[in-house]
Amino acid sequence: MTNLLPDIANKTTTSYSGFDFDASSRIWKISRDNKIYLSWIDKFLSDGIRENFLNVLKHYVQKYSPGHASNLSDRFRELSRITHNINGVIDYISSNDLINYRATLDREHEWYLGSLRGFLKTWIDLGYSGIDKEVSNLLDGWRIKGNIKGRAVQCLSPTDGPLSDIEFSALHQTLTDAFEEGKIELESLCLIQLFIATGRRPSQLGDLKNKDFIEVRSKDGLVEYLLNVPRRKQRGKSWRAEFKAFALAPEIGELIKSYLEKNKIKLNKLITNISLAEKEELPIFPAWGKIQKSESIAELHLFLQTQEYHRVTSDLSLALKNTISTLSIPSERTGKPLTVFPTRLRRTLATRAAREGFGELIIAELLDHSDTQNARVYTENVPEHIDAINKAIAKQLAPLAQAFAGVIVEKESDAKRGDDLTSRVRSENGNVGTCGHYGFCGALAPIACYTCRNFQPWIDAPHENVLNSLITERNRILAITKDQTMASINDRTILAVTHVIQICEKRRAITHQETSHG
Repeated sequence: MTNLLPDIANKTTTSYSGFDFDASSRIWKISRDNKIYLSWIDKFLSDGIRENFLNVLKHYVQKYSPGHASNLSDRFRELSRITHNINGVIDYISSNDLINYRATLDREHEWYLGSLRGFLKTWIDLGYSGIDKEVSNLLDGWRIKGNIKGRAVQCLSPTDGPLSDIEFSALHQTLTDAFEEGKIELESLCLIQLFIATGRRPSQLGDLKNKDFIEVRSKDGLVEYLLNVPRRKQRGKSWRAEFKAFALAPEIGELIKSYLEKNKIKLNKLITNISLAEKEELPIFPAWGKIQKSESIAELHLFLQTQEYHRVTSDLSLALKNTISTLSIPSERTGKPLTVFPTRLRRTLATRAAREGFGELIIAELLDHSDTQNARVYTENVPEHIDAINKAIAKQLAPLAQAFAGVIVEKESDAKRGDDLTSRVRSENGNVGTCGHYGFCGALAPIACYTCRNFQPWIDAPHENVLNSLITERNRILAITKDQTMASINDRTILAVTHVIQICEKRRAITHQETSHG
C-alpha cells in the first residue's frame, strides 16, 4: 500500500502553530502536543471522499488550534467507523449515516455531534463533494445538547471536584515539607505551585519562557513578581500572540526566581556563546533532553525561538499527578490519598473565589476565559463544603485526614531536644510537647505545632484544652463574621489535635491493660 495520500502528495503545509508537516504522510505533527494519525482513512474511505476530507482537515489545521483540528479528525473517524461497519467503504456521507451515528451517542457524548456539525458544514461551504445535499438541512434542524459543564463542581466530587479547604491546606503543607526533606525537586515544586496559584492550563505553563517572568521593584524597595502567561484557545491568534499578566505572591516569585537562575546555569554548561537575550527565550520548563541532542549550536539557537524546546503538555500534567501521588496526601473525605490534576486545581481556584463572593467576570478572568459561560457554574450554585467542625465531627474525620505529622512521646525526656527547656511547646493550660527543630521558627505555638512534623506531643499533656480553645475560637469567629471560610482557617489543626488526643487515649489504654495484667 502506498504511503502517499491522493492529490496532496509532496505538499508541505504549515499548521496554525507554525509546524511544517508533510501532507502526504499518514501522521501530521501539527504542534508540540498534537499529532493527527490518518492510517484509518485507507480502510474506511474511498479515494474521492478521502481526498476531500484531507483538504477540509488541512483547512482546519491551518486556521484553527491544533487541539480543535485533532478533535475534529477524531470525530469524523468515529463517524466513518460506524458508517463503514454498516455500509462498507464510504463514497459519501448521507443523512442516514448521521442518524445512525447520533443513535450511538448517549446524553454525555451528544456534544460530539455538535463538533462534527461545524466540520461538515465547512466541508460543504468550501465546495468539496462527498456530503449529501440533505445533510446540511438535517443538521440545521437538530437541537444538539452541548457538553455537560460543571458536574464535578456541583456535586462536589471527592475525586474530580474542587479540593476542600482541609485538603487544600494539606496539599500546601505536604509540598513544603517534602521539598525541605528533599523528596521533590525544585522544578516539581515550582510547577505545582504555579498550577495552584494561577489555575492555568498545562499548555499555558508549557508555553512560558524566561522572559515572561518579570520582577518589578518600586522606589521604596518593594519587590513584586508578575508572570505574563500566554493565552490559549483564542480563535485566529497564533502561538504566544496574546498574554495576560498574573501577579505572583512574593514567596512564589522568589521560588520561581531561584529556579530560573538554576536553569540558566544549566544552559550555560550546555551552550557556549549564548547571549542574555537568548537565555530569556529558554522555556521555563525546558525539554532538556532535546536541548542536549541538538546537532549544532546554530540549530540550538534557532530552536530557542520556537516550541521545539518546550516540554509537551502531557509531560507537565503527568509530572503534577505523579509528584502528588508519591506524597500520598490523605483526604478526609475519602480516607485515601488525594488525587490531583490540573483541571481539579482550576476548579479549586474558581470555587474558592466564588465562595469569597467574586462574580462571573472575576472568575472568568482568573480562569483566562474569554466569556463568562463556563464561570457561571461556580456562581449559580456556589459549592459549600465547610461544615461546622465540632468534637463529634472532628473525631470522625481526624483519622482520615491524618493532619498530625509529628511523633508522640511517652514523656519529655524521650523527645528529641527533651533535655532543652527552651524546646517546650506551651499552651494556656501548660506544656503540650517538645519541638524537635533546632533552627528558628516563627510559627504561632501551639496552633501551628500540631501539623508540624517536628512536633513531639507528650501523652499526658492537656491536648483536650487546646482542642476546646480552638473550637471555641472557631465559633466566636463564625458568630462575628458569619463567614465559614474565615472560621475554618484552623480546621486542619483541629483535626490534628483531635488525632493526637485519640492516639494518646489508645496508648494510655494499652499501658493500663499491660499494667493490670502484669
